[in-house]
Amino acid sequence: MTQKFENIFIESIAACVPKNKVGNDNFSNLLGPKEIRKFERTTGIKERRYASIDTTASDLGYKAAKQILEDKKCESQITALIFVSQTADYKIPFTSNILQSRLGLPQNILCLDINAGCAGFVQGLSTAYALAATTSGKVLLIVAETLSKILSSEDRSTSMLFGDGASAILISKSKEFSGESNFNFFSDGDNADAIMIPEGGYRNPINDKTLNWKVDDKGNKNQGIHLTMDGPKVFDFTLREIPSSVDKLISEFNLNKDEIDLFLFHQSNKFIINQIASRLGLPKEKVLINIDRFGNTSGVTIPLLIVSDFDKENMPKKILISGYGSGLNWGCGCIAMHPKMTIYNLLEY
Repeated sequence: MTQKFENIFIESIAACVPKNKVGNDNFSNLLGPKEIRKFERTTGIKERRYASIDTTASDLGYKAAKQILEDKKCESQITALIFVSQTADYKIPFTSNILQSRLGLPQNILCLDINAGCAGFVQGLSTAYALAATTSGKVLLIVAETLSKILSSEDRSTSMLFGDGASAILISKSKEFSGESNFNFFSDGDNADAIMIPEGGYRNPINDKTLNWKVDDKGNKNQGIHLTMDGPKVFDFTLREIPSSVDKLISEFNLNKDEIDLFLFHQSNKFIINQIASRLGLPKEKVLINIDRFGNTSGVTIPLLIVSDFDKENMPKKILISGYGSGLNWGCGCIAMHPKMTIYNLLEY
């Protein structure tokens, strides 16, 4: 699937992460000192942020969104609110509806939750662009995750990779902005089990065995409600599909790769990001990486990267984003940037 938008742009973007920093030395029960140093060299991760036990993804998203709303005073202009997360507050009701009230937004508004993972920002942004194209108001997109709450501390394949965070993005439309943005999307449901919480849904409901600890053939221990990942399968998928999907976007819309100022890939693994960049022939200075400070925050990684690493004095005119992960699902976007886009300082909760 491909999409093309004109006159739609990101007006403002904010992000929030928990105050609690968790370094790699906290995982000495899983890896020895030499193994930890090898983990750092391969993944690039040195620390991540973990939310407190009583902090949800929506709390982080609320704080990021509130920063925009208090500055822009645009509550009455927002006609749609999208919340993208795999760690929502409840199964029922959906979280965007709760945030509508909490943020003081009008009742004549579309509230929409998207249960999406590492490609969630790209999916959510394209949905927000589509809504903005057909309404006279603005769209507020919130992407938020507290992945630390679904990890097993006894699983080497997941526990050290992920962190928590949130971002809020305000999307607007103006005929005075002539920029064009393009998207493409792909899905491979045959390999949906590569990243999965196997129990707790309605295919495999919680039962008296759900909380029993299970040990895989690599010695990782999980309960049925924990996130599991087939690392080699995800690694192979990423290097096989992502470079070609970027090339397809560039070819489909006749884009000039040299005119793209920055390439923002989902912050999954430093080695993987560098491999993708190498296969695409990208100069290192055009590929931003912040995984060393925040780990993998799923769909939050790209907007968090914008907030944490963009040079506000030298705003790019065009960026390419690529998200990929659970599903298996992936998508890319070439986004025209508004020269007056507001990037707020990173918040902590």
